[in-house]
Amino acid sequence: DARAATTPYEIRPIATPLAETQLKTWQLSNGSVELSNPLTSFSQYKLTNPILLGAGGGGAVFATHPMNAPNANNNNNNNVAVKISWTRSASSVKHECQVLQELEAKHTRNVERCLGMEAYPPNSKRVMIALQPVVENAVSRVDKINPDVQPLAVQGIIETFLDMLHANVVTTDVQTLMEKDTGKVLFIDMTEAQAMSTPTPSYLDLALASSFISEIIALIPTSLMEVASKTFVDELSALHSSGEYLSLPIYELLREQEVLLNSKSSEMIDAVIASMQ
Repeated sequence: DARAATTPYEIRPIATPLAETQLKTWQLSNGSVELSNPLTSFSQYKLTNPILLGAGGGGAVFATHPMNAPNANNNNNNNVAVKISWTRSASSVKHECQVLQELEAKHTRNVERCLGMEAYPPNSKRVMIALQPVVENAVSRVDKINPDVQPLAVQGIIETFLDMLHANVVTTDVQTLMEKDTGKVLFIDMTEAQAMSTPTPSYLDLALASSFISEIIALIPTSLMEVASKTFVDELSALHSSGEYLSLPIYELLREQEVLLNSKSSEMIDAVIASMQ
């Protein structure tokens, strides 16, 4: 498994950065990480006070605070996550950054952004990527957030689901963070994401897409499936109104998802399939 652990983590208050450069080292189960404080590898940022968020087979992830960001002294919204690969996972972390940048270019909502990629200074065979945002007070399940904002989280999940299908990107082992008080959703850890073949997805693409669809539906509590169905209709209608469509094999996969569809979305997909055949 080439993914770093992405267990939700509450960010602790960040101390005032020290003026002098320090070296911090972590000995982790998959290897060691050494970071300067401040970290200046990413040209647009001077990153300070790294806090370990998690580590796994893909690498180690740290929250950092940029000294040179607007309102840097009192605004944790500017925090930047830095993911450092191991040597064996460097290619998958590079791939993750590339996929995230492709999704951003296609205006995919609720997905973390890759701000850049650099070589890891102590070992050029490893890489580092900078990510935003760093989410505070977050969990990975809809039923663990404030009940009042659970429908907003479901809406966000479906928005991203259709945005990714429209961007022709699917993934497996879907991971999300949801803010407890706002319901804001963030999709993270895209090391397994793949761009499907165009104009017709391959058999392997469709297998991954089927898994992606199933995992998305599994994120939705049964009590909120009606919200998901309505959002799905609204988002699919908006896509079609803009003159954009998914590929026929994806519509055929979606048509099988009876738990997600209502009569309106079923009719809409049937009409599109009929027009494409």
